[in-house]
Amino acid sequence: YQTKRRARQERENIIKKRKEAMEAEQAYKQLKAKFFGIEFTDGIIRIHILESVQEHLEEGTAMHHCVYDAHYYSKPQSLIFSATKDGERIETIEVSLETMKVVQSRGVCNKNTEYHEQILALMQKNMRMIAQRATA
Repeated sequence: YQTKRRARQERENIIKKRKEAMEAEQAYKQLKAKFFGIEFTDGIIRIHILESVQEHLEEGTAMHHCVYDAHYYSKPQSLIFSATKDGERIETIEVSLETMKVVQSRGVCNKNTEYHEQILALMQKNMRMIAQRATA
């Protein structure tokens, strides 16, 4: 009985989150649209901006961290990026638009990965591109 109840609650929670995401989508697009399309790679790691609230939900679910539940998509001074290798998510990156620095970069369950320093270097190398979009 507990298992069925828990499964039902989980399904209801997912439906609720999807509804919240759809409602927040328009505000997110207005706030962050000028950054959409930002993507860069060093040939091994690909980093791209999350372009929707739904992508924040998917990122948070896949990476088992709070990027969606803590409403990072609604923070006007934060940009959220996803770092992937061979199509697999490896870290989620938060950039401050105030300082133009990486605030945090975390892998699954908020752990650092073997690619952490490489990701930070790649972000730093491309920070000027992000800054140019911020002032555009």
